Formats: sequence, C-alpha cells, structure tokens
Amino acid sequence: MKKSLAYTYKLKLTSQQAVKAEEWMGTCRLIYNMALSICKESRSKLGKNVYRQELQKQVTQLREAFQWIRDVQSQVLQSPLIRLENAFKKTTAGGGYPKYKKKGASFSFTFPQNVSFEKGRFFLPKFGWVKVHRDRWPEGKIRQATVRYECGEWFLSVSFAKEIAPLLSNENQVGIDMGVAHMYATSDGYLEDSLQIYRSYLARLRVEQRALSRKVKYSSNWTKQKKRIAKIHRKIARKRADFHQKKSMQLIYKYGLLAIEDLKLRNLTHSAKGTLMEPGTQVKAKSGLNRSILDAGIGNFVRMLEYKADWYGRKVVKVNPMYTSQQCRACGSVNKQNRHKESFVCTSCGHKAHADVNAAKNILARAMASVPKRKAVA
Repeated sequence: MKKSLAYTYKLKLTSQQAVKAEEWMGTCRLIYNMALSICKESRSKLGKNVYRQELQKQVTQLREAFQWIRDVQSQVLQSPLIRLENAFKKTTAGGGYPKYKKKGASFSFTFPQNVSFEKGRFFLPKFGWVKVHRDRWPEGKIRQATVRYECGEWFLSVSFAKEIAPLLSNENQVGIDMGVAHMYATSDGYLEDSLQIYRSYLARLRVEQRALSRKVKYSSNWTKQKKRIAKIHRKIARKRADFHQKKSMQLIYKYGLLAIEDLKLRNLTHSAKGTLMEPGTQVKAKSGLNRSILDAGIGNFVRMLEYKADWYGRKVVKVNPMYTSQQCRACGSVNKQNRHKESFVCTSCGHKAHADVNAAKNILARAMASVPKRKAVA
C-alpha cells in the first residue's frame, strides 16, 4: 500500500539563493495578504465569498504587470491561495478567522511538482539546485516540496509516495488511558512517564522572555532575542515529537487493536478564569493543569497512532471517556469517590488497582463491546 511520507532537510543556501528565497517568500506573503484583504472586503460590502479560481485570475494579472512577480515560478504563486482556502475551511469548522502574515514570521512556499533530487541536493523549478545537510533521502517519486523559513534558518520539506507493507497480524489488544503524571497507562499494567519537556525549559524561557521585554520592540537586538526564544520552543517541539514517534511505534508493533478515549482537548484545556461578573475559582491550579495537558501533546500522540495504524494494518477504536476513571472494573459501580489521585479503591466491592490502569481496562472493555464480532466459519 502506497502512503505519503515527508522528510525535512536543513538547506545550505548560497547568499544569492537566500536573497532569492526571501524575495519569493515576500511575494507569496504579499499575495496571501492581498487575497485575504479582497475576501474581507467582498464579504463586508457585498456579502459574497471570493473563491480561489477568481483570486487566481487576479494573480495572473499581477504577473503580467510586475516583473518581480513574474520572476516567481507560476505554481509557487498558487500556494498562498491554497493556504488561504484551507484557512477559511478551518474557520467554517470552528477555527479562528485568517490573519494577515507579518514580515519575519514563519512562512513558506510550495513547489507542487517537477521537483527532482540527487544525493546531496534537490532541483526546484525556476529556483535551481539547492544543497541540503546529509540525511535520509526520498524513497519514491517526489510529490511536492515546501521551502520554509524558521528561526533564521531555511528548511525543505519533501513529500513522496512510498510502498509500506503492513505488519504481521496481531491479536493483542490494549486499552490506553492518557494522562498528565503518566503519558499513558495500558490495560496490561504498563505506565509510561510523561517527559513534561516544556516544564524543564520553563526557567530558561522566563530568563529569555525577561531579556526580550527590556529591548526596544522591532530593534535588531529584539529580533535576535526573538529568534533565541523561537529556537527554544522549536527544541521543545522536536523533543516532544521524537518521544511521541518512538512510543507510538512501540504500541503499533506490540498490539493489533488499540482502544483510546475520544477526548475533546479544547474542553479539557478550557480556562477557569470565568467572567468579570462571575470570576472562576482555582484559576492558578487549572492553568497549571492546562499547561501540563498541552505539554503532554495528547492530540498529536493520538494522531500518530491513527495514521500509523492505517499504515501498518492495525485498528484504533475511540470510546466515550465518560466515567472511565470512576468506574470499577470488577463490579461496574460508578462513584467519584472510588478514585484517590493515582489509587483506585471501589466503595462497593473494595477492588484496589492503579487508577489509570483501571481506567485503561474500562476503555478496552468499551472498545471490545463496540467492535462487531467475527462470524465463525463453518
């Protein structure tokens, strides 16, 4: 089965190529902002939406009028319009309204086709050959390539199709309870400690943020300090992603069916501040809990489990998480007094267990009840 994979490379651009990349990125950012402005104006004055096909015609007119826009590869100029279209789709699904892109912020432009490579470098249409730091190379035909500017450095993300063979069939089943103190607990009793990577960098971030607050906004030193802070956040994100990749792959190798909670993370991490008329209680404690939940990266971990299960022939079943931490696995009674931090003691039958492991067993039981049983072959 062919699946789409992506590798990211750090670019080694010459000074001329770096200037050219900045110009192309600036042009794409300008087109994005102009298209967003047209959409806003059309919606506010005429009450109509402007679609990508109409915006593309205006980009064509701009190319004919200005040489510096014509210098950018034509298909690259479509990438900001596609990005804006996707941003509006997220808005209709409940996301925030698209915002204008500022100069200096992370941005990218995409080559949708005709990208080739040989060991050590890639060819980008109308841009030329670019060198990259040595890494693993694409294992199939390249579908598209995206040049991204991040923390003062240039990166190239290359997606390609690769044939992935499913793993051998596996009848092992597991329930997984996601948490904060422990990243997850399994129904067979395994507890994976949470790294809490963000907390380990919190003291350093505070120092760097104080240094930023003392500098003149948008000055040269302020820009340098912003890059230092951005690099710390990038390191945190990379460490968290590496941890998630390794642990999700371990679960995929070991189990054929993985039962997890269908968590609504936006509700879990809702602020407790309340309103001016009705202020919330225990705001500081809830803020710390929200930080720990987000630091664990539960949503990204679940996403990895789902697409890897699709790749390797495994099954992920999501269940309703309601009362899984309060329900006794032995007798089925539900009582919020059953749980005492990490210990579970049933008030009805006296059953004792680790609270997260008990919850994981309930999750697995609900998943097995929802999965249709196979008919016996006569």
